[in-house]
Amino acid sequence: MEQFFPYGEQEIAYLKSRDKRLGEVIDKVGMVKRRVIPDLFAALVHSIVGQQISTKAHETIWRKMTGAFGEVTPEKVLGLSPEELQAFGITFKKVDYIQSAARKIASGEFDIHALRTMSDAEVYAKLSELDGIGVWTAEMLMLHSLQRPDVLSFGDLAVQRGLRMLYHHRKITRPLFEKYRRRYSPYGSVACIYLWAVSAGAVEGLKDYAPKEKNTIKIKRYESPCGVLMLGSFGDKLCLCDWQVEKHRGHVDRRLKRILRAEFEEGTSEVIGKAERQLDEFFAGQRREFDMPLLFVGTDFQKTVWNELLKIPFGQTISYGEMARRIGMPKAVRAVANANGANSMSIFAPCHRVIGSDRSLTGYGGGLDAKRMLLELEGVL
Repeated sequence: MEQFFPYGEQEIAYLKSRDKRLGEVIDKVGMVKRRVIPDLFAALVHSIVGQQISTKAHETIWRKMTGAFGEVTPEKVLGLSPEELQAFGITFKKVDYIQSAARKIASGEFDIHALRTMSDAEVYAKLSELDGIGVWTAEMLMLHSLQRPDVLSFGDLAVQRGLRMLYHHRKITRPLFEKYRRRYSPYGSVACIYLWAVSAGAVEGLKDYAPKEKNTIKIKRYESPCGVLMLGSFGDKLCLCDWQVEKHRGHVDRRLKRILRAEFEEGTSEVIGKAERQLDEFFAGQRREFDMPLLFVGTDFQKTVWNELLKIPFGQTISYGEMARRIGMPKAVRAVANANGANSMSIFAPCHRVIGSDRSLTGYGGGLDAKRMLLELEGVL
């Protein structure tokens, strides 16, 4: 039976007395049923899965997991291989976080039930002992499982958007956020639920006042042992890691500029610097998995194929036919091959791990020599 975050007339009356605009939203929206997950381990996994992905993608993955598991427990999580967990649509890095937490909880090294008796500050500190758990993940666990009454997340983009829309701000700075947090306290969680509703468009006529900045794609050359790569970032995500010699280079560039409505600008960024460091480690044989925020730019079908590439482990290869079967379109081998060829996130989305059904290397944007070198580096050849 589904359970929802508990609140009532006391919380509503307080928030309406403290903030007229929020009160008007509450009157228009009415009671919001925000689903909670009382089981702490299941809620922890739910929060990890939701890191840096859309709400829709989060819901889809969680629905698959609960459909397969029934109850999400440490024992069931540890009963699957990393590859089997990844098949739900979870990245290897998140799988590692989830299984690491499951091992610590199952062994008794981490007492997750002790969180119930801790203060908010103690919960933050305790959860930070687990790999991959930051402030946002801890806050989501506190609201959606521990059902703490005063959680308002500065790191939640939907909360920031809701604040901009409701109060007509162009930007939510930390001091401004703290002003609203104090105003809503001790019922910040209920305010958070209504800000999420505002952000999702529950109140007609409200718009986001964030300034529309000029869109630029920062680009920088990266000299790899296999050839020159062009790295590109858009906002805080990597949108390009493509071979300079790629014969479709112009087509890829035009696609990025058109869809992102942006122009190239030579330079670097924090995410490009991170990509360079991880590529250095990869080519030095010190890294097998990447932990990069990626932005795929293409059609929905292409994105489906590119996301499937992320699931191919280091040191393994699959055929185009197998790729087509994995995305549920076994007859679309040629379309899969074309999407693979249009991949503009080489190495990070490892299209070099897709080969012919006869084990031939087939084509590659960086050239067959580069593909051969990458597969030799991974011990495939």
